[in-house]
Amino acid sequence: MTLMSAFIADRTPPDLYETYLAEGLFMPWASLLLDRLDACGACLDIACGTGVISRNLSDRADVDMIRAIDVAPPMIAKAITLQQEQGLAPRAEFLEASALDLPFAPDSFDRAFCQQGLQFFPDRVRALSEARRVLKPGGQLGAAVWTFAGDGNPVFAAFEEVLARHVGADVLPIGPFSFGDAGALRSVATEAGLEVQSLDKETLTISLPPVREFVLFDLMFLGRPGPDGSLQPVVDPEDTAADALVEAIIADLAALVSEYVQEDGSLRAPTSAHLLVARKPVP
Repeated sequence: MTLMSAFIADRTPPDLYETYLAEGLFMPWASLLLDRLDACGACLDIACGTGVISRNLSDRADVDMIRAIDVAPPMIAKAITLQQEQGLAPRAEFLEASALDLPFAPDSFDRAFCQQGLQFFPDRVRALSEARRVLKPGGQLGAAVWTFAGDGNPVFAAFEEVLARHVGADVLPIGPFSFGDAGALRSVATEAGLEVQSLDKETLTISLPPVREFVLFDLMFLGRPGPDGSLQPVVDPEDTAADALVEAIIADLAALVSEYVQEDGSLRAPTSAHLLVARKPVP
């Protein structure tokens, strides 16, 4: 059994996402995003993942209805399971759908939220145009997008440095930190027909898993485009020969981020993101 296969064991990617990232990383940012844009009425959670935003919305008195979409069926299944297990009010309906083709009528929502999804969309303007279409006139979108790794995300910047050394700079920037330019984000929103009301860089101190788990988790999702355009893993989880490479990445990253290591081995470090609030114009 390889290091990565032992780490994965019988867990699905949504299981790992929830275990290692939801509470320490995404929940604090969800709270900040929802502080920035008050949730009310009918709300849409775009690229919902395991439902972090929707769970935050579920107990808010001013929220009447929640619809949450994601292209990944396993993420939708996990979100539904968590909603049931945590005894949350069943106000969120989770649907498999693309942000590029939202299955909702025009003028359906008062608020739309997108936490760390926009950078992964193949057509960002179309995605925000779809969000504008389904918002009511005067309705608002709140989005969070990581800055570049080297711009306020020191653990991920160190990880990129180590990857460049051991794997190659062609895999950089890693996906979550690939759309870190505030001007580009503003342009995409404007081109989609939204009125930008605010766009600010914010920084939070968050918790991340210990270095070993951090590396093993992130390597699961690191890939290069293959000849057919599909993403090919940089590290094959079943390749025993890759264990030495994985151990080298872990050792090098541990040396670079030692100042952020806590007594229990977890990492506590700053992260930075751009928070966008935009509005659908009123005719």
